[in-house]
Amino acid sequence: MSKAQDPLYYSQLECPVCKNINDFAIIKSGAYSESGRDADFCPTGRVWQNPVYQKFDPLLFFMATCQKCFYTRELNNSYKNWKSDTAFKTYRQKIIQEKHLAEYVKDDGLIKLLGVHLSENDRPFESSIIKLLLGIYDEKLQPRPSNLDIGRYFLRIGWLYRGKGGEAQNIVVGQAGFIAKLRGAAMSANQMIPGYDEKVRNLKSQIDHGFARLFENDGGADEYRQRVEAIMAEISQSVTPLVEAGSKLLAVLDDAKSSLGMEHGSAGDRFFECPSFNDFLLKAKYLWDEVPLSEHEALERSTEYYRKAYETGGQIGQGIQQVQAAYLIAELNRRTGNHADASQFFNQMIRMGREIVNGKKADSSTINFTKKLLETAMDQARLNREQSEGAV
Repeated sequence: MSKAQDPLYYSQLECPVCKNINDFAIIKSGAYSESGRDADFCPTGRVWQNPVYQKFDPLLFFMATCQKCFYTRELNNSYKNWKSDTAFKTYRQKIIQEKHLAEYVKDDGLIKLLGVHLSENDRPFESSIIKLLLGIYDEKLQPRPSNLDIGRYFLRIGWLYRGKGGEAQNIVVGQAGFIAKLRGAAMSANQMIPGYDEKVRNLKSQIDHGFARLFENDGGADEYRQRVEAIMAEISQSVTPLVEAGSKLLAVLDDAKSSLGMEHGSAGDRFFECPSFNDFLLKAKYLWDEVPLSEHEALERSTEYYRKAYETGGQIGQGIQQVQAAYLIAELNRRTGNHADASQFFNQMIRMGREIVNGKKADSSTINFTKKLLETAMDQARLNREQSEGAV
């Protein structure tokens, strides 16, 4: 294949965490075309000029992951020019280094689990999701993480799921995710109870020793000792059933996972040592609950962070950016079945959009863009009302 046919070019970039020099692939302008967009801006079709690349979603190249330490960040101009960013080097780089490396050295941590399973050429879909997850995780390690960027990244994970599987698979994987979430919470609680039991035993031992040593010649201490021992007996009696109940709960959840056919997530090719990529994601979800297992979960997470960015301010500018954000929050709420919030944000977006169009303060391109977005918003608002009425 000649250089003229290659849709990618490569740029060297030093990792700000471990100093490794990476070669990152960047898509050339015009390398592929899209046939359309969904109402949440997800591309509905894509054709690469070079058909060899048809198996790749452009989102595979959206994030840049260091080959050595797996530090991941959106491959934009800000990242490419981080060495000239004084504010980044002064206020954020050291903190990011410390936090990322502290997570990276954990052999059973999320960063290593995700990073070592990257295989961009053989597993482009899975690698696209893994890189976005790493990017979100690293963004959340920042001193002041961007809710807007996190929302954008979860949205793109949702797009990837949409392009890969249908609604039936989303339901099955969503069920597996719910069981995984319950099991993770149960494990957390179950791990705390035995530790509490041990602390109770240590406390009882200290009380016995203390009373014996400090009050050995004071008969008046017997009353207090008896009262304390009675309370400790009550605590001990309450802890033991909790330990047993916690084990039983885990067993029930494992039975549920088995009976619902979720032993291996959902059908799919083996992913490294896991029976499927869904199983791998379940494993990651045990470590970090925010790992989405379906399009629905990804869009819910996206909505959550977009809304935080919208309501806290600072990351979304006034005017057209605010209009776009309100529209997207509305549409994502509609897609995830939250029709009341969708209606609220559609109404806000339509009101703000009309102010831009009727105010005549914006330039013509902004006004034309807003008009088209208003048309889409009104269509989606009608659809939201129909879906809401049908759900009653």
